[in-house]
Amino acid sequence: MEMHNNMRFVEYDGMHLPPFVPLLKDPKERFEEIRDMECRKDDVIIAAYSKSGTHWIWEVVCMLLKGKAEYAKETKEYLFLEAIPDMSVVHNLASPRPLNTHIPYRYLPKQHVQNGGKIIHIIRNPKDVAVSLYHQLLDSGLFKSFDFKTFLDEMFLGQACPFTTWFKYEKEFEEAEKKDKFGAIHTIHYENMKKNPIEETRKLAKFLEVSITEELIAEIVDKCSFHKLKQIDSTFKDQSHIDSMIHGSGGVNKPVMYRKGQIGDWKNHFTVALNEQFDDIFKEEMKNSSIQVQFE
Repeated sequence: MEMHNNMRFVEYDGMHLPPFVPLLKDPKERFEEIRDMECRKDDVIIAAYSKSGTHWIWEVVCMLLKGKAEYAKETKEYLFLEAIPDMSVVHNLASPRPLNTHIPYRYLPKQHVQNGGKIIHIIRNPKDVAVSLYHQLLDSGLFKSFDFKTFLDEMFLGQACPFTTWFKYEKEFEEAEKKDKFGAIHTIHYENMKKNPIEETRKLAKFLEVSITEELIAEIVDKCSFHKLKQIDSTFKDQSHIDSMIHGSGGVNKPVMYRKGQIGDWKNHFTVALNEQFDDIFKEEMKNSSIQVQFE
């Protein structure tokens, strides 16, 4: 796989980490800062594998917590635990804090987990995740050029995926949910949110224990449609948080966060042979799992 000349992979605890500034500087320090951070009882952590819909759900959650269908001026990177330049941003933020991360479950803040703090976990069809991640890496300039098959073989199905493989990430979360004695983990499937946004937003509101009208739910769903979020991202959002995240990362372009947002775009990239290969690996990796992935 031909990487960008200036690309620097960061390795820590067996993981390949994306080139976010704090991780380039000292990954061990940042992971410890996250795991040991002081939490509040009303913190909400949105945890998902990369390209699973974190931006979308973060915006919905922000509106639910505020009780208003108003866009946050900040992007979700403002509270992206592994990438924000200084953790004091989190410490100084007013409650409730809608935090977000792609790190594996075992690195989530210990205090939050031990106290039954709310965690929203998003699962997306890994085939669509792979396609979305492939395009983001290309657009970001992290690699000069490589085809989708090479990406799938050497990165997504290998050990060079950001943080860990999709399989390891989801199985670790599945085990955590089985042991969750507080009912603190709310899992939402990306595909359900696309097909039934009103119902899934209603479930989110119930989980967050916020009082909300049906009219407001409908307004939030409308304002958080993919096309409106994509437009707002380019016309309203303060992008400085993303600039801070990648500044000094070695030739990395600003990533494209909103591409298609579709269900089933994998069909435009997977050949029959690639699909069979993926299905065989999925069957083996997830043979002891009860996760119901919506392959469409």
